[in-house]
Amino acid sequence: MNWLEISVEVDDDESAKVVGGLFDDWGQGGAVHEQLLLDEQRVANGGSTVTTVKTYLPLIHGHEERRLYLEKELLRLAEHYPLTHPQFRELEEQDWATAWRSYFQPQRIGERLVFKLPEQNIPALNDHIVIDLEPGMAFGTGLHATTRMCLVYLEELVRNGDSVLDVGTGSGILAIAAASLGASRVLALDSDPTAVQVARNNVSLNGLMEIVEVQEGSL
Repeated sequence: MNWLEISVEVDDDESAKVVGGLFDDWGQGGAVHEQLLLDEQRVANGGSTVTTVKTYLPLIHGHEERRLYLEKELLRLAEHYPLTHPQFRELEEQDWATAWRSYFQPQRIGERLVFKLPEQNIPALNDHIVIDLEPGMAFGTGLHATTRMCLVYLEELVRNGDSVLDVGTGSGILAIAAASLGASRVLALDSDPTAVQVARNNVSLNGLMEIVEVQEGSL
């Protein structure tokens, strides 16, 4: 089965929230937010990041009606919010466990957290906390709105020496972020054995084995 990708670029958080809400309601799997990290000089000069909000529709009978509705709503929103004309791209079915790597860009989330693939080199500011991530087949790349909100809250709430419980850890992204922000002990749980292995690999990738313990299970 092939998929239709629908994307728009937005200039501020309010626009991203509005478009994300529309995509959450009408897209398959909700909205994906990609926030591109700008170069160090532009960030230092107060420049903002560019956010692309995407969603996907399966190319099955009846998808045309949903596409037309989304296109109409996006054009209506563009009258009130700074967003670009929607872009449409057809994607062939493929192994998404690896194909996403072609599109993933380093993501700055919150004030300091930056997520990237291990092979990506980025110009990071001195106060950035750079985390390498290999999500594989586990949920958690930082692109979904719920993950982004959790990361922002972690940045606000975690203090040095805290203990953190991450239930449904997926790729381990939240557990790793908590440890990187100063937590002294993190227990990460997931009932999916594949996610447990992915999370353990990511914890090791970031050198946090002494702080983050990943177990298969739940509350």
